[in-house]
Amino acid sequence: MRLDGEAVARRDLDRMANALAPYGPDRTDVVIAESIGFANVLMRITPEDLFDRQPLRSAAGDLLTADLRLDNRDEVLDRLEVDRTDSLTWSDSRILLAAWEQFGNAIWPMLRGPFAAAIWDARHRTLTLARDHIGFNVVMWHRNERFFAFATMPKGLFALPDVPRELNEQKLADFLVLNDKEQTTTFYRNIHRLPPAHFATIDRGGSVTTTRYWSTADIKPVRLPSDEAYAENLRVHLDRAVRRQLRSAGPVACSMSGGLDSSVVAAVAARALSDRGQRLAAFTQVPRKGFDGTIPGGCYADETPYVEAIRAEIGNIDITYVYNNEHDDFDEIDRVSLAFEYPVRNPTNLGWMLAIPRLARAQNRRVLLLGLVGNFTTGWNGWSQSCHHLLRGRLRLAYRQYRALYRNSKLSHWMAFRKLFVDPLRSDLELDLRDWYRGGTAPWQGHSPIRPEFAAEMQVDARAREAGHDFRYRSRYGERHNGMRMVDYLGDWFAAIKAMYGVEMRDPLADIDLVEYCFGIPDEQYLVEGIDRSLIRRAMWGLLPPSVLTNRQFGLQSADWYEKATAQRAQIKQQIADIASSSLVRRSIDIDRLQNAVDTWPTSGWHTRPVMSEYQLALTRGLAVGRFLRWMDAQNR
Repeated sequence: MRLDGEAVARRDLDRMANALAPYGPDRTDVVIAESIGFANVLMRITPEDLFDRQPLRSAAGDLLTADLRLDNRDEVLDRLEVDRTDSLTWSDSRILLAAWEQFGNAIWPMLRGPFAAAIWDARHRTLTLARDHIGFNVVMWHRNERFFAFATMPKGLFALPDVPRELNEQKLADFLVLNDKEQTTTFYRNIHRLPPAHFATIDRGGSVTTTRYWSTADIKPVRLPSDEAYAENLRVHLDRAVRRQLRSAGPVACSMSGGLDSSVVAAVAARALSDRGQRLAAFTQVPRKGFDGTIPGGCYADETPYVEAIRAEIGNIDITYVYNNEHDDFDEIDRVSLAFEYPVRNPTNLGWMLAIPRLARAQNRRVLLLGLVGNFTTGWNGWSQSCHHLLRGRLRLAYRQYRALYRNSKLSHWMAFRKLFVDPLRSDLELDLRDWYRGGTAPWQGHSPIRPEFAAEMQVDARAREAGHDFRYRSRYGERHNGMRMVDYLGDWFAAIKAMYGVEMRDPLADIDLVEYCFGIPDEQYLVEGIDRSLIRRAMWGLLPPSVLTNRQFGLQSADWYEKATAQRAQIKQQIADIASSSLVRRSIDIDRLQNAVDTWPTSGWHTRPVMSEYQLALTRGLAVGRFLRWMDAQNR
């Protein structure tokens, strides 16, 4: 969007489209209307994508370009009073443009599914950018004196000669200490991010006005007559959420563990596909065959027994096991940087995480269902509500939940009381003073590879307090609302996987109608009879095997990670030397710490917190960030 009165140059839009081509290789087009120009690249996933001809122009001269999937397209068509037969050849983008012309910005809360949209209002000469409720599709923007530019990924902006690729050092520091609360900035200076559940209006002078259209805090209460009714209604919402997301031009797959969240998605999807005479393909990560290494208490290493029980119960499911030791975590990390344009957060999971969509695509499965958001929706454990009940004077209820935690865990009476009531109420200042008095370090130092001097310069502690980030990850009331904000960055990862393998990641547990139901019901429903995650356990009784529904342990991803790392110790040492050649890496990452970790390699204790923090987190994350920074230097050169 030109702000200086000049016309948009076709070559600039072509450059942006070419940069974004991996995310949309099936169709490219450009539309220009003097001071505004849109480019759209399309990857066809749904049957209706065959009819998509973006960018679209309405009869009134309005323009639209969007990256979207309308999971409630039938409901939107009903609002528009469009006959279903007439709409068979309507793409989702055509429905969106018609809905916006009728409802304006009131349309955004009505939509279900991921969307990133840009609409030019020809009459008012304003640009509107909008992003879905959860943030599974991305909108980024840049503004200078001459123009306002936007794209779904940073490389679309960097394709313009006047948009420099410059590192945002504060964002880098936040990433290294795992503070991801701030949602309007990116890893790049002067590249901004539209937060989820927001739309922005840009006037002809380039002024940006941002409006939130939805929040979990505004969800209306849901009250039903019995515990059974809450569980039964959850089944209804789950079935609708999963069926909405099965729309695909090809067969559908699922990434599944033996835990509750992804197995719920798999069970419901398998039943829905059975109605169509189709089978569900599922992919499960497991350690190497015969792995018997030590793991942290309360965890299990191998998903196989639970997955096999699910297969026997469901019947309509085919399992492919992805063995962690067969997939190198760093082999494709530079390719990931090119598509993701962000450092990898957990590199010891990268090998199998890339293997699953790659294997799915090899089977011509373009849609991969997940259960990532279940911890905050259907499968919330419920314990952080107890402190809230205490503060509200519901002493009997708070006491019952405290007793339940003590009985159902290995915690002592004091530790259970401390977890539920003492730690959540302590102030950050009190805890900081306690750690200082004991001679301790900042809570992020155990797992972060950041150079202490760089952390101090970037004021990571003050920035975390300002953003409301808790480095101690205490069980505080409201954690679900904060947790949903973290989902934002999944959108970038989903886009990267789409570009690398042509596979679309979908999470039915993030369906907004399901989210609103899970946030609207009483918190006590998640701890009925003192059982954590009670709601989903009750709702899925009879659909999943009892061994899965009653399991209280946690599946450990990449349980054999340290065997892979030990076998690659020499390569890791060489990688540290390689990244140390970058002045930016030396400035931000504690290279001496990484080198010392390799030189003092443990022979045991891999399941203990100090060793896991030093090697699985600090060492591998430091390598991953260092590789990203070197890639970024190469891109700029």
